[in-house]
Amino acid sequence: MIDRIQVVDDGVHDGIVNMRRDTYLLDLDGVRARVYQWDRDWVSLGMFQTPETALVDGCHTPWVMRPTGGKAVLHGHDLTLGMSAPLALIGTDSRGVKTAYRWLAEPIISALNEVGIPATLAERTPFVRGAGKVADCFAHVAANDIVHPGTGQKVCGCALRLTHDAVLLQASIPLGRPLADPAEVFDIPALVSMDRSVTRIDFAAALRESLAAWVAQQGDRTILA
Repeated sequence: MIDRIQVVDDGVHDGIVNMRRDTYLLDLDGVRARVYQWDRDWVSLGMFQTPETALVDGCHTPWVMRPTGGKAVLHGHDLTLGMSAPLALIGTDSRGVKTAYRWLAEPIISALNEVGIPATLAERTPFVRGAGKVADCFAHVAANDIVHPGTGQKVCGCALRLTHDAVLLQASIPLGRPLADPAEVFDIPALVSMDRSVTRIDFAAALRESLAAWVAQQGDRTILA
């Protein structure tokens, strides 16, 4: 099978543009990814959430619906990733949520480690924990989450959408202090405050290399773009 791998630094945009561009990835062939940031603090809500239940009353941070599921994410202090791949390449169908997620998560983990952010799946650590019914993605750590192997802190929040022939993954990688007070956004906010100097260009380059290596490892020939 011959597929195209393309990873781009897609700059800084508002929430509406970012979600529209991520959704468009599902219409493209091959493995496509965009690394981007936000023009200010934004909240993205999972497609099954509502602002009335996910956000505190009087929240002044603008929100946008994601095309993926999962919990709400506070943006503006993060690198964000949208990545799609054909299910035929992964070797699953629209019911293979775990298979599709693992296929996409492994090159992300490799890229994170390459740019100096220690990362692994939570199930490989003793730190898996629930936080009850919370709206904030980073207040909960499940077995499939990407965490710091030494502390269990979530370093990358991910959400998926599967169609009949493709998968879209959206991921948030916090880099610094939130631009808005999480307590003014969520009832039970995560205590996430990072100090990382990773750039979009560096992460995009690392992800491109890790994706190429991962696809080659699966036995497929690829066209790099």
